[in-house]
Amino acid sequence: MRKGFFLITVFVLFLSCKKDDNNTNQYENIPQVPVNIYLNLDQPSNFNLTAIGGSINVEGGSRGILIYRDVNAYRAFERHSPHKSTEQCAVVTADSSNIFGVEECDGIQYYLSDGTVASGNSAIPLLQYQTRETQGILHIYN
Repeated sequence: MRKGFFLITVFVLFLSCKKDDNNTNQYENIPQVPVNIYLNLDQPSNFNLTAIGGSINVEGGSRGILIYRDVNAYRAFERHSPHKSTEQCAVVTADSSNIFGVEECDGIQYYLSDGTVASGNSAIPLLQYQTRETQGILHIYN
């Protein structure tokens, strides 16, 4: 009797398991392009990265890359916003405080310290690229 109850329980649990259709790639509408950029941090065009909290935009990625200097590291985010990513306005730009990146479509704010959503109607963080700084050269890659 116990075996029968156990088998029925396992069978019911098996049938109740459902594939999670929401577990799709959250960046599927952002074109995945190779990124392999080297920046000389001593160049005048990269001056804003000399101070903590500074940011610049560079070409690369799908719609550009926003680079932010954090206390301990450099962060590189795809400017192509994951929110309404098929729209032309789905571009993120650093605000005047250099604390937030703001998406042009709906004004969603992302923390530049980690790319997570600060405010707005989205739960998807910014796509972040890897960075490595060695002897004044910043390597941005995926």
